[in-house]
Amino acid sequence: MNARDILIVGAGPAGSAAAIQIANRDPDLARRTLVIEKAMFPRAKLCGGGVTNHADDLLRRLRAQFDVPSFPIHAIKFVYADLQFTFHQRDIFRVVRREEFDAALARCARERGIEIREGEALIDLRRDDRGVEIETTRETYRAQIVIGADGANSVVRQKLGLVSWHRIARLIEILTPADATRAPEFIAHTAVFDFTPITRGAQGYYWDFPSLKQGVPLMNRGIFDSRVHPDFPRADLKSIFGESLARRQLALDDARLHGHPERWYDASVKHSAPRVLLAGDAAGAEPLFGEGISHALDFGRFAANSAMRALARQDFSFADYERRVAWSALGRRLQFKRAIAHLIYSKRGQWFYRLGFNVMRAVFGK
Repeated sequence: MNARDILIVGAGPAGSAAAIQIANRDPDLARRTLVIEKAMFPRAKLCGGGVTNHADDLLRRLRAQFDVPSFPIHAIKFVYADLQFTFHQRDIFRVVRREEFDAALARCARERGIEIREGEALIDLRRDDRGVEIETTRETYRAQIVIGADGANSVVRQKLGLVSWHRIARLIEILTPADATRAPEFIAHTAVFDFTPITRGAQGYYWDFPSLKQGVPLMNRGIFDSRVHPDFPRADLKSIFGESLARRQLALDDARLHGHPERWYDASVKHSAPRVLLAGDAAGAEPLFGEGISHALDFGRFAANSAMRALARQDFSFADYERRVAWSALGRRLQFKRAIAHLIYSKRGQWFYRLGFNVMRAVFGK
């Protein structure tokens, strides 16, 4: 049986960041670490692709800086019904294609001595006092510790019996052709956040992100419904998305829709079990904007440090993992964004949103 000290499930930003953190701190342990990924790179990943300054800072800390095609954003246009304003700041964030970004990050992990096996999916895991037995579509492994970084629909989470569906946000995304010489979003390097869907019961926003795919300009368009209030009625997201596209002279029927869930972080629920940790979307992102890349990178680093500490102490209980995450800078940031989302996506009247929007416009906008 193939034995490893640490086995990471998922080679997205959280899994690759965990692997790179291990390699940076302990190259010998890196050789006893394995990452399995069910897909093959470059793999499709639905996401707006926004890489924030915080995400870039985390990449610098990981010493994992790499060049992938990206489109810099120097302005954000905020819209609510008939109100709008634009916030200007150079390099607010950059937009990447996730298939390119994730593949480059995984390549960095490999260059640090981490073995990544693609096209290998987790089937089952069984824990005992001596470790974890992991069954995949190819092989059976034994590991001291498993880090589950396998996304919102995490199989690791399911196998631990930590399934909870009340904290799942919804997203729909499309790519449409764009003329970079005429589209204002490309000319002014502007991302659009349109909160008009709140008027139709969505707990989120519509977005337009200018992006490049293999050098070709495309508009990444989507809608995010945080469901931060899971007891509220579910909005008809497809219909609302269609209305948002129609305001941009686009037809929903002409688009190839892609939808996916996103789990949001809740400090009160379990993200671990003896010998097993969850990280990234498997543990939860933030429900304010649904930005996941920076939090996945941060969660991966945190899980890696926790795993290395457990190996050094030979204490695999992870009894304080949730508390340590919650009190970390990562956890505080996630909880703050959840509190803001809980406020702005609540059942408030038009007066509340118009007042708030006008205040924001007066403070930040033009």
